Amino acid sequence: MLALGDVMDNDEIIKTLSVELLKGAKMLSTHCSKCGSPLLEKNGKIYCPICEKSLNTKRYKKENKNEENLHFKDELNLDKVIISKISYLSKKLEDEEEVIRIKEIAEALSVLIKIKEKLSNSKN
Repeated sequence: MLALGDVMDNDEIIKTLSVELLKGAKMLSTHCSKCGSPLLEKNGKIYCPICEKSLNTKRYKKENKNEENLHFKDELNLDKVIISKISYLSKKLEDEEEVIRIKEIAEALSVLIKIKEKLSNSKN
């Protein structure tokens, strides 16, 4: 992969990106596989402003959809882990007799429950 500095100097890169953004292009979260520059989108066309490499818009959207699916699967896995930890700590709490440990477990449970609620709310 070429480095951005191999294609242009930093001032030229910044100027090129700025000009494109001022023209109404939107900066995407993905980068050019050739030079590493952020990809831009304008009028449905995805391109690299540095090496002027046009990309297949359908391919980009498909890859982006796959990333969203992976993120959703990660959230589901995280939800399962949190439920498992809540269950584990609940069992520990039943058996615990020391007041300090009871307080620590209760605080940990509280944090996990809040995280679970936030995850549930973000899905809606």
